[in-house]
Amino acid sequence: MSKSTKSLLRAFCKYVYYAGAGNCWYEDTYRETYLYKAYALISFSIYTTMIFLENLAAWFGSFPEVEKNSAVMFAAIHNIVLPKMFLLLYHKKSIRKLNYEMATVGEKIEEKYVMERQARKAKIGIILYVISVYLSLGAYGVESTRKVIVEGAPFYTVVTYLPQYDDSTIVASIFRVVFYITWLYMMLPMMSADCMPITHLITMTYKFITLRHHYRRIREEFDKDLLTMDKRRAAEKLRAGCLEGILMHQKLMFLADEINRIFGIIMSLQVCESSAVAVLLLLRLALSPHLDLTNAFMTYTFVGSLFLLLALNLWNAGEITYQASLLSHAMFYCGWNLCDMDKQSHHDIRRLVLIGCAQAQKPLILKAFGIQDLSYETFVSVARMTYSIFAVFYQRGEQN
Repeated sequence: MSKSTKSLLRAFCKYVYYAGAGNCWYEDTYRETYLYKAYALISFSIYTTMIFLENLAAWFGSFPEVEKNSAVMFAAIHNIVLPKMFLLLYHKKSIRKLNYEMATVGEKIEEKYVMERQARKAKIGIILYVISVYLSLGAYGVESTRKVIVEGAPFYTVVTYLPQYDDSTIVASIFRVVFYITWLYMMLPMMSADCMPITHLITMTYKFITLRHHYRRIREEFDKDLLTMDKRRAAEKLRAGCLEGILMHQKLMFLADEINRIFGIIMSLQVCESSAVAVLLLLRLALSPHLDLTNAFMTYTFVGSLFLLLALNLWNAGEITYQASLLSHAMFYCGWNLCDMDKQSHHDIRRLVLIGCAQAQKPLILKAFGIQDLSYETFVSVARMTYSIFAVFYQRGEQN
């Protein structure tokens, strides 16, 4: 398959489909049969039931301190995760339309090496996130198994109200293992909800890069045309290229608004989830500085996955802002100034470039909850705040 925005989005939609979140591709490639709908309904019912039991454990369960803290933390995480998954399902039709627009806008001017960079960036980011998540979940499984063997404690990863902590029957043990396996599988639709906005942010970034390269290319072609054809024909060709670029830019601005409308709440929830849960985990680390190797690995990988998710959202959103800000420069130097200004058609080029530059100079900034900028600066601020809280509690722990 050739490298293109269309192939990247289709490949990701294939993963979303097999994760049980439905067909988000605009073509009827991945059919939602009655059997598939039943599978998705059963899966989400199981996820919802498990999260409900986690909330009961957090509020009413009687557990030792470690398990109680885990119950509170995972209830908080999964209470954010579940709305993200349902928001993905709710906006499925809008996502299919968005995928069509993203796949087709500027499709004819895409360059192979740019699309290869786009695919590589998306794959590396998503794969690193998946690895970090499953390393953390695997560490939870290893630590729980160690406690069963060494301490004779019940097998607990996700802490649910049922079965009770002191229930050591075979049935209770089977349920705990089933909940762990469910947790592992629940990560697939959860990560599809996490990575869907990230994929679209990356493709939007490279749409702006493609558009800048389009203006560079028409300038290079214009310089050659001045040597091989008369100035009027060269100027008309330049004008057509400028008009195509302006129309694509207007389309990209509309698609950026659509991304914010469809994924805005999901990205906002991800910022809240990553920052809040990272604080909880680092507080746990600060208050219990002498963790064994498995617990330390478990905590650090969990924090790492959360910060990686936060970085993928904020960095890629910030990259859109940066790449969009470079567009007016590329428009201005497209070669319009080399045209003969005495002819009316060439005045049209000047007006086109003026309009295009004015539109491109408007900052394109995505916001969380319509308030907080999604940008590099926000990531640094969140990371600094999280570390400050950790440092304060760690220092208090050292003094005590």
